[in-house]
Amino acid sequence: MHKAKLHTDKTPPPASAGEKPAAIDLGFGRVSRHCATALAILAGCLAVANLWLVPLTGASLLEAGRGVILLLLGIGLMGTAKLSLFLTLLVATAGLDIFIERPDIPAIMSVIEVCLISTAAFALVTSR
Repeated sequence: MHKAKLHTDKTPPPASAGEKPAAIDLGFGRVSRHCATALAILAGCLAVANLWLVPLTGASLLEAGRGVILLLLGIGLMGTAKLSLFLTLLVATAGLDIFIERPDIPAIMSVIEVCLISTAAFALVTSR
């Protein structure tokens, strides 16, 4: 009987001469993904913690719910899937009200969400 050998080498297969790389690899993709993870978790915690500072209204509960979604997406950003980056961009963009001043949302949340959008977009572009 001939036994098959298991290939354990983790090097990627060689690409043919005519193929181009699938994505831009600048080396900062992993760092920007980790930064997006930290910012998503920070923004989610601040959105939930805002419940202790403002009266309970429908808008403040919706903002806290969006914070919980950001927390879950921050946990998802610890992986390697692009879907969590895309969903984080959608949720952060949907909650970004830099043109409307709302007294129940601190200004620091807008700054964190702008940073989150930029780092998540950069990680989405540079990821493999």
